[in-house]
Amino acid sequence: MVVYFCQWIIAVYLLNICCIDGHNDQMWVKYRNKDFMLVHQQMTWMEAQSVCYSLGGFLATVSNSDEMKLIKSMTNVHPNTVWLGGTDMFAEGRWVWIENLEPISYNHWYTSSHEPSGGLAQNCLIWYNSNGYFWHDGSCKSTFKFVCQR
Repeated sequence: MVVYFCQWIIAVYLLNICCIDGHNDQMWVKYRNKDFMLVHQQMTWMEAQSVCYSLGGFLATVSNSDEMKLIKSMTNVHPNTVWLGGTDMFAEGRWVWIENLEPISYNHWYTSSHEPSGGLAQNCLIWYNSNGYFWHDGSCKSTFKFVCQR
């Protein structure tokens, strides 16, 4: 546990020193009353949430198709999988946004693949841009790039 915590502290420190400056408004993309930022450092869902929190925000929520299009445009440049702020870690099958623990009303689950499908092993929301930008549930311990919101 101590080793994991030390690795996490070092990762957050290095991310803030060399990779992003959360106080640099040019790194944030403004959309209505929200700001979004794609972070290219790969982290677990909890580490990503901690970094977003340290930048004055949280992992991104998607409230409507317009926000989804904006985040899609941010992630389209670098094909990959990214973390968003959805989770069912508090109650299996009850997906909420980590920002406010409100149920996810707008969604883009990959229903052809019966997503979310991971049960107790997959409690965090990932967005694959390789299959039409559908949402999937994934293991929170996996590492991906992520989108912060403030």
